[in-house]
Amino acid sequence: MLSLRHGLVLAIAIFTTILAANATQVMHKPANFMDAPHKFETGNATPRVIHKRAGAKAQIAYFTNWGIYGANFQPTDIVPGPLTHVLYAFADVSPDTGVISLTDSYADEQKHFPGDSWDETGNNLYGCLKQLYLLKMAHRNFKVSLSVGGWTYSQSGHFDFVTDATKRATFVSSALQLIEDYGFDGLDLDFEYPSSTAQGQGFADLLTSLRSSFDTYAAGKGDTTPYLLTSAVSAGASGYEYLVVPQMDKALSYWNLMAYDYAGSWLTWADNQANLYGGALTGVSTDAAVKWYLSQGTTAGKIVMGIPLYGRAFEDTNGIGSSYNGIGPGTIQAGIYSYDVLPLAGAQVFENLTDVSSYSYDSASKELVSYDTPHIVTLKAQYVTSKGMAGTMFWDLSTDKVGSDSLVGTAAGVYGSLDQTQNHLDYPNSKWDNIRSNMGTIGSPTSSSSTSAPTGGGTGQCAGIGAWSSASIYTDGMTAVYGSHLWTAKWWTQGDTPGGSAGVWTDNGAC
Repeated sequence: MLSLRHGLVLAIAIFTTILAANATQVMHKPANFMDAPHKFETGNATPRVIHKRAGAKAQIAYFTNWGIYGANFQPTDIVPGPLTHVLYAFADVSPDTGVISLTDSYADEQKHFPGDSWDETGNNLYGCLKQLYLLKMAHRNFKVSLSVGGWTYSQSGHFDFVTDATKRATFVSSALQLIEDYGFDGLDLDFEYPSSTAQGQGFADLLTSLRSSFDTYAAGKGDTTPYLLTSAVSAGASGYEYLVVPQMDKALSYWNLMAYDYAGSWLTWADNQANLYGGALTGVSTDAAVKWYLSQGTTAGKIVMGIPLYGRAFEDTNGIGSSYNGIGPGTIQAGIYSYDVLPLAGAQVFENLTDVSSYSYDSASKELVSYDTPHIVTLKAQYVTSKGMAGTMFWDLSTDKVGSDSLVGTAAGVYGSLDQTQNHLDYPNSKWDNIRSNMGTIGSPTSSSSTSAPTGGGTGQCAGIGAWSSASIYTDGMTAVYGSHLWTAKWWTQGDTPGGSAGVWTDNGAC
């Protein structure tokens, strides 16, 4: 009997490990990405108080080039204040040559946004990448990297080139050309996942070559700010077992831990998809993953915790650990609800402060959705601070809420101080005329701060109110004087000019 019981436990453990390999399938282009999102009635969410923490942190988020279609999330919708880095997803790579290629010329290079000319001369970049470059010019701590891979472009051997030194060299050359042409601040690699010792070593060797070449590239331009090199990595053992951590750590700027998709349609029971602790059934938790990476030699200050801006759904279930039948229509794709529609109307929200996880449950429809609430993100950001980690990463930016319920803003509010490392704006050999000329400006573009802002004080309603400062952090309800007007912040912001496109400030009128 003991032998049978031992065998059953072993079988469950093996099965769970296999299931963990499916983690982060969410990071791909949905087949129906052109379709408009499904509409759902949203329930009321209770605002939570956010307490600021000291220490400059990275706030990294993925922006997908397919999000401009069905989801209708444009680069102009990005609120840059609570962000320090954007990862532009996804580029593909040829397994035969190692050459990197962009995947949607219309979205990446051609789409015209308000303010774009149809008549200007020259070979000019448009599309999402021009808009992101304009954000870089306006917000000098806002960095943009090109992300290569993702779930879709990691399948069918797309990363097999890593075991070939010649193809790795081609990849590096291709990466440098794309950085110079499109004005990127670096490269993000989302290889899901190395499946052998040879692939793990090849991937580490690729990162080493990239770091060396990036440093040489920066030195040749007289640039003292390193170009970014990041990697999205698994929180499940089957996804990280072949990583050569010490070698990778020397090369990487950040390890972006994909701390989500621990549960989904591949399981036979409903479970939490992004629990910080616990994970008794799945065998996966963020804390366990962080401890593994640290034990292997990862620098704590380079680890970035992933936060899902979506929920995984389970239908006809009695709750966590119970069986389910169906995953629901989701917002864009089946089984996945965008955070901005959660919780669904009629559902109650439950927070497990032991595992640090949350979910909504509708007892009438018996639908459970595992997702992170602002309170849970607050606790996760406090964990990041307590462990000396680098910050947080979000998948993906198109599905966040605005205002006090924004998860990006929530984490930023906990940190209080964000990374102020400046981006790169010197690309003299770009193939695009407007990138070479910094969109036609003379000299180096400046930040969005203005010298016309008053020094504070004044009379009337502005008496005793300080002047707006691009370096200061403002939260909901805080006031500042700018352009002889009194302004009130709607939510967490840093560096967003009152009256600017971000829409963060309310104009209360002249002083």
